[in-house]
Amino acid sequence: MTENSQPPITITIDGVQHTVDNRRQTAAELLSLAGVDATTHDLARVLGQGQVDKQFDDNEEIQLTPGAVFVSIFNGPTPVV
Repeated sequence: MTENSQPPITITIDGVQHTVDNRRQTAAELLSLAGVDATTHDLARVLGQGQVDKQFDDNEEIQLTPGAVFVSIFNGPTPVV
């Protein structure tokens, strides 16, 4: 670890913990990390008791903090039954 680098942090996406080294990533990169298709899902940050704080565009860069919690939100077409 160099003098200016920071240690890896753990974040949660859809209830699964992930350890990341890069604290600035796009929403699409985080969805990919979680194995979720960014073309059919958006990423949202969750605060407190499950309240969605902010929904991010795919190319929006996010400053990650230790313990940050995110969820994927389906944005694709809803099938008609």
